[in-house]
Amino acid sequence: MGDHDHPAPNSSEWNNPDFCPFCGQRLPDGGPGFIDHIEKGENATCRERFEQWRENVIDDIGGEWTG
Repeated sequence: MGDHDHPAPNSSEWNNPDFCPFCGQRLPDGGPGFIDHIEKGENATCRERFEQWRENVIDDIGGEWTG
């Protein structure tokens, strides 16, 4: 369990960048800290869930987003 109670994985209610939206772990920095968090080997599940989220966003907005 993470350090923070957060919405379910499929929720759109997550809005606290101090914690990973996928596992609830406290992040040292909501921007670069999140990227560091998902790139670490022990956070493979978070990385996979982020990639799925990213694919959903790309599907939703089409070719308008390059991020």
